[in-house]
Amino acid sequence: MADTNCNEENCTCPKTTCERHGKCCQCINFHRSREDKVFCMRDNESK
Repeated sequence: MADTNCNEENCTCPKTTCERHGKCCQCINFHRSREDKVFCMRDNESK
């Protein structure tokens, strides 16, 4: 399956070595499965 949701240049997550960095759907699904918040969503809530 090709990764069609790559947002590498706009990804605000500081964990650039993460295999999901810039791959929003994969990242969100991973964090939801752990009942955790995605970094970029944490950043938006603090504004």
